[in-house]
Formats: sequence, structure tokens, C-alpha cells
Amino acid sequence: MQHRPFFFLIALTLSHSFSAQSVTNPITGRSWMDKNLGASQVAISSTDSASFGDLYQWGRGSDGHQLRTSSTTTEVAGSDFPGHDLFILGSEDWRVPSNPDLWYGWDGINNPCPWGFSIPNEAEWLEEMATWGSQDAAGAMASLLKLPLSGARSRMSGMIGNVNSFAGYRTRESIGTDTRNLGLSVDAAMVGNRAKGDGNCVRCIFDDTSRLDEMRGSEPVPLVYPNPTSNAVTLQSTFGALGCRYVLYDAKGQMHTSGQILQEDQVFDLRSLPSGLYHLQFSSPISSSLRLLKQ
Repeated sequence: MQHRPFFFLIALTLSHSFSAQSVTNPITGRSWMDKNLGASQVAISSTDSASFGDLYQWGRGSDGHQLRTSSTTTEVAGSDFPGHDLFILGSEDWRVPSNPDLWYGWDGINNPCPWGFSIPNEAEWLEEMATWGSQDAAGAMASLLKLPLSGARSRMSGMIGNVNSFAGYRTRESIGTDTRNLGLSVDAAMVGNRAKGDGNCVRCIFDDTSRLDEMRGSEPVPLVYPNPTSNAVTLQSTFGALGCRYVLYDAKGQMHTSGQILQEDQVFDLRSLPSGLYHLQFSSPISSSLRLLKQ
């Protein structure tokens, strides 16, 4: 699996500062962007055109192809970066051969989401849908995500169809030339397969991988909650993490605070810090880091 090298991630933060507005589902604890990528506002109805946003071919970055007015080409790409802003027609996948890792995680090769966010996986969509009042467009609009019926773009003709009656929302899952997709219509909402070459909406989710090392059982990483937060966070010492030192950096690498975990539940205040993504680095006796979102 390919990932961006760390020095490139730092460079990226300098030109793409965090500006995403998010909403948090109190049932799941998941935080999502409050509107589709490319949308100018949060949807006020299922047919609010200003909330429709862009239509992405699976795995491509924000290179201009996703714009609803972009021109087309029939020449498929042979690399991860087509090098143009054209919507690629005529193939189930715009890239030959397929690369399954293009949208994998917050540091995916072509992740189009703002810093700290990624394309949701199927399980995250299903978890969110389970909190809706109904599995259809009305339920999606009544939810915190307020998902509109933005239509979809055909990989065969390049035309945008089914506006105000259907929308496809991407997942990061890749299955050959297909990908799993949330299909939303007036009467139904369900996850199924969709060709990578089609153009569909993207709704980003905050990518909290803060407990990866702990879940893998490799290190006694302190638990940090709530994350995201608007006020303070608690560092909860897991077995072996008491006495661990920590340093908080912003996305540009500037240090803001440091200290040592001296009690099982230690709180530090973030209210004086601007909103954005921060890196909390732990060291001695363990070595690990996590991403912390200040809203």
C-alpha cells in the first residue's frame, strides 16, 4: 500500500490549510464535513443546487475533472495522475491498470478531502444511515449530513443525469474496476457497486486513527478524548503509558504545549488555540503520535 511520505504531508499543510466545517453525530461520535466537496453551502432541501457539489471519478484528486462543466476525453490514464482536468469516458475505470489504494485513508495518494479528513468506508456510511429516521432522501435530508439529490455523471456519455431524484456518494472501498457506493433516491438508500469511471459526490469524514497502535496491540498508547474537541481534551493513561511525555504541534510544525502524563486522567485546555488539525506526539517510555482536531 502506497502512502505520501511524511515530508510531503508537511509541505501540503502549508498550501492547504484546514478550513472544513464539520458536524458530529452524537450517536456514532463520528464527525463529517457539513457539505459535499465543491458545494457552496449546506443543503436546505434535497433539490438545493448550491449544495450539490462536484462529481468525482473514484480515486482521482481535485484536478478539475470533478467540475460539472469539465470537458471530456476518451483516453484512459496509465498513472495515478492523469495530468489534465478532463473527465475520462468509455471505461469502467479511468486508470488502467486499476490502483486500489488511491483513496485509502487521510494520506491516500489522491485523497481530495481537506487535511485530516478522508473518504468514508462502507461501514461508516452504514453506521451513519442507521441513525436516520428513514432510509431514503427524506431521512438523509433530516439527518445532520443533509445529503442532497445531486445526480451523477455517466462514464459513457459524460452527461449528468437524475438530478433531484438520485445521488451517489463515494466510499474508499475498491473492488477491481468497481467501488462500493451509497445510492440515494427519493424512495431508498442503500450501498452497492458502482464503476470507478462514473462521477459521484464526495462527503468527507474526519479520519480519527488515534488508536491504531493500541488496537493493533503494538504500544500502550494513551487514549485521547473527545476528538474532535472545541474546549479541552483528556489524556487517559493506558497500562504502561503513565509518565509518558507529550508535545502538541500544529500542522506547520510549531510547538504549542508539552508536558508529562502524571495521572490516569489528565486534562489540558485548548480553548486558546485556533481551530485546525494538530499532532500530539508521545515519547518516553513509548513513541507514538495521533491527530487531534480542534473545532
